[in-house]
Amino acid sequence: MELITRAARFSARNAVFCRGRTFTYGDLLTHANFVSGKLLSQKSDMKGERVVLLTPQSYEYLACQWGIWQAGGVVVPLCLQSPPLEWQYVVNDCKPAFVICHGSFLSKLGSVAENAGVKIIPIGDFIAKEEKSINNTFNVTTESDGLILYTSGTTGKPKGAVQTHAKIEFQVKSLVDAWGWNENDNFLEVMPLHHVHSINNLLSALWSGASITFHQRFDPLNAWKEIKRNKSLTIFSALPTIYTRLLQEWNYMNNNDKAEILNECKKFRLMVSGAYALSEKVWADWQKATGHTLLERYGLTETGIVICNPLNGTRRPGWVGKPLPQVEAKIDGNELKIKSPGMFKEYFNNPTATQQAFDEEGWFKTGDIAEIDPQTGDYKICGRLSMDMIKTAGYKVSAEDMEKELKEHPDVQEIAVLGVPNYEYGEIIGVVVKSKKNITLHDIQSWCKMRMASYKIPRVIKQVDQLPVDANGKVNKRELLTLFSH
Repeated sequence: MELITRAARFSARNAVFCRGRTFTYGDLLTHANFVSGKLLSQKSDMKGERVVLLTPQSYEYLACQWGIWQAGGVVVPLCLQSPPLEWQYVVNDCKPAFVICHGSFLSKLGSVAENAGVKIIPIGDFIAKEEKSINNTFNVTTESDGLILYTSGTTGKPKGAVQTHAKIEFQVKSLVDAWGWNENDNFLEVMPLHHVHSINNLLSALWSGASITFHQRFDPLNAWKEIKRNKSLTIFSALPTIYTRLLQEWNYMNNNDKAEILNECKKFRLMVSGAYALSEKVWADWQKATGHTLLERYGLTETGIVICNPLNGTRRPGWVGKPLPQVEAKIDGNELKIKSPGMFKEYFNNPTATQQAFDEEGWFKTGDIAEIDPQTGDYKICGRLSMDMIKTAGYKVSAEDMEKELKEHPDVQEIAVLGVPNYEYGEIIGVVVKSKKNITLHDIQSWCKMRMASYKIPRVIKQVDQLPVDANGKVNKRELLTLFSH
């Protein structure tokens, strides 16, 4: 793997700053060897077997990711926000050989692994050590599977999007070129580590010999403190939700603090937003607060980042820019479709869903409504084709899947789940319910917390005597959406 063998060139350079600890590239290779050794203690090659991974947002994630790859395994990262029932679904679906779990999650994930009959490998916090001899032999090729990221489809249970090492490498090289990553960069990491955008950013930094600063458990006040404290930061990438929360904190500051932030943000050469559309107000407010014009980009779990604004050039609010080199994009009807060398290989063990994801000419159907500026060639993402696919805080949520779960609630007779427009999150989860008795938002939320990730928990509720239907007998969600506009 070129990504890991390149790291030997930077062995003495600092790679990661995390919770007061500093790790060099040499440390990262050493700890990756340690993890690889754990996996290969009973075999010489994992030969593409899956390894489920759960760690905090920390250095340990990277050391385990590289160690799994070095052993010839496939990384399957879990979402920290998911409850054990959702972890159990992933474990049962991908059938891993091992589960690697940080000790802080062992009490919850351990029982999931035990119930699935999967051996669990517990890890703690790594400590930087003196560089040892590095073994950079790998039992993988560029066409070997390297990563499975689980995402919700428009219907049914989450699907595992499989990426080969060649596709991962293409995505990383595209961003290194597009954003000018270099060994002097220091990337402030605040995004979830099972998220394709975060993974692309981390690997782009490490490909370039740059450094990464982990900011755990995002808090806007502490994030601003880190930005003011850390003089070496150069790149920041986040969801629109995070920018909104940072601006909300900024609004409480006095003029001296605001002036200090404006000055400190000069050290950054790039600030990026993506995962869903950024409002023009947040775009303008961020420019005022920091002096930075955010670079917006577009991508999906299946595609990686495929469209973005220029590093040097005009950026307009609401527009995500042009396709990256070798990426093709087109609008078919209203739907954005993509072709790319970095396109996922398949949905794990789901050939039907894989076939349905592409049209007859091999274009990936994003499900996003888009428009193109005929003069500049820039793309704008305008929403989703289906109201059954909700984008909230950068996550895709299947309304149909949630409805199936919520219909199991003993007091629910009929229910509709929909995305309600929201300034901070893009959309929030709303439910319209016909119930046997009065049912509160708290009732629904309490029931959901045991079964769903936190980003899927409904935020608003309306009760009705009857759900309206259209001429085809389907629930009329556009009509229901008007209930939340008052």
